[in-house]
Parts: sequence; C-alpha cells; structure tokens
Amino acid sequence: METKGIIIKSQKELYYVKYKNKTYMCKARGIFRDKNLKPLVGDRVDIQILDENTGYIEKIYDRKNSLIRPPIANIDQILLVHSLTDPEINYVTFDKYLVMLEHFKIPVKIIINKVDLAKDEDIKKFEDIYSKTKYEYVFTSAKNNQGIGKLNKMMKDKISSFAGPSGVGKSTILNLLHENFDVQTGKISNKTSRGKHTTRHTELFEIDENTFIFDTPGFSALNLDFIENFRDVKKYYPEFEIFKVGCKFNDCDHINEPNCSIKKEMELKKISKNRYESYLYIYNERKNERKF
Repeated sequence: METKGIIIKSQKELYYVKYKNKTYMCKARGIFRDKNLKPLVGDRVDIQILDENTGYIEKIYDRKNSLIRPPIANIDQILLVHSLTDPEINYVTFDKYLVMLEHFKIPVKIIINKVDLAKDEDIKKFEDIYSKTKYEYVFTSAKNNQGIGKLNKMMKDKISSFAGPSGVGKSTILNLLHENFDVQTGKISNKTSRGKHTTRHTELFEIDENTFIFDTPGFSALNLDFIENFRDVKKYYPEFEIFKVGCKFNDCDHINEPNCSIKKEMELKKISKNRYESYLYIYNERKNERKF
C-alpha cells in the first residue's frame, strides 16, 4: 500500500514520514542513492507501509526548493525571530541575517519577540527602519500571547522555517503555536544571555492542518561566505534594487559615486539611514576579509 506523506524528521538513514495522523519510520530505497538523491525534511514522498510503524520511501516528489545547510525542502517562507532586548538587538548583525536569508531566494518575514520587555522608543526605532523595506513584521510576546494570532495567520497553509540567534524565544513561540507542543526551553545563560536549549536536528512540526514549521539549527549561525565579491553585498538589500535605476552608473556601489540614487533616497528618508550604514559596514567587512 503506497501513501503520500511528508518527511518531518531524519536521523542518519532513518526518515520519519507523517501520513494522516500517524508517523512511520522509513528507510529510502536504494534507487535514490543510485541517483545521488537524498531525502530531505520537508519532502513530499510516497511510502510503502510495511506494518503499523515502518515503511519504505518509494518516491520523492519534485521540490519547490531545497537547501544544503540546513538540509530542508519545500520552504514557503523564513521567519527571522529576534528581540529588541534580552538579548538586545544589534542592527548590523540583524541585517547580516537578512543578507544571508536573501541569498536563499525564499520570502522572509520578521518576528520581534519579547516585545513586552521593549521600550516604546526601541519599538519605534525598529518600525522607522523596517517600514521602509519589503519585510512584513509582527511583534510578539510569549508572556502575554501578543501577536500569536497574527503570526498564526501569517503561517497558515505554509511551510515556514524559523531563523535567528538563540535566546530570542523561538522554542517558546513554537510551544504557543499549538497546545500539544512541548519543545524543551532551557534557562537563559547569564554570561551570554543566549538560550541553553539548542536544536540538535532538523524537525518539521505540524501546527495546524497543512501548516508546518521547521525547527532547525541551520539558521542560527551567521555565514556570509557565499559573498565572494564584496561588491555583491548591495544585491541583498532589496530596497537598493528598487531605486538603483536612478543611479548614474550601472555598477554603482552607492558609496563614493556621483549622482547615486540610493544616497538621494536616503536623504529623502525613503531608505533607512540605519540600513544604509549597516550596508557600509558589511561591504567594508567583506572587502577587508578578502585581503587576507
């Protein structure tokens, strides 16, 4: 008997496939190894059920997209989770996450958690910066459930993945999204203000019918090594791509060139000065790293 399910977890050569309301522990047929095709968490698959607990993966359906790190497939959107305080946001680091996620060419949305701890001026600063970008954002509080309803609507009928540093409340949000979840949340380390609980493997949780969320360690660490040429940093700032048509030079880096549309739009406050300054920082950082 073959049935169509979705891989929700993998451990070495074992794949846990959810079909209807049951999970089957499956192995992949040798044909996938011959084709150099490895099943990924998020794959839609046909399985042959052997008994009430086990089966074989017979077919992997065409993927919408896939990533190597983390090894997941069919992602509809990435949810970048951060806080404004505890831990305090560093906007350059935050924009580095956005640059990294833009590289994957998957829609990104922002969750600002622990908003109950944030000062009004910090919330206003965030809104002043990111209201000028394409990124949709929602403020949440795991403490009083603020924004959880809006977040559920944002995620409905999609496969989403969390991203962001530890300690910002990703696991706590995951617990709130569905009453049956029990993702272990560790205490906060006093030394680093980072969460002690760390996701060790990639897992896909169903929070509602046809609504899934990845919990993966792969989006926690920052890595911008894919930017081989420092002049490519500007490609990962979507608002620059919109306004660059007004620049005098097609290859404008938006730094020292005359008649730069990006700098003009920044003066008109259509582009955030904070975002522009983080661009300069990342640009120079990548430039200097390539010297060594």
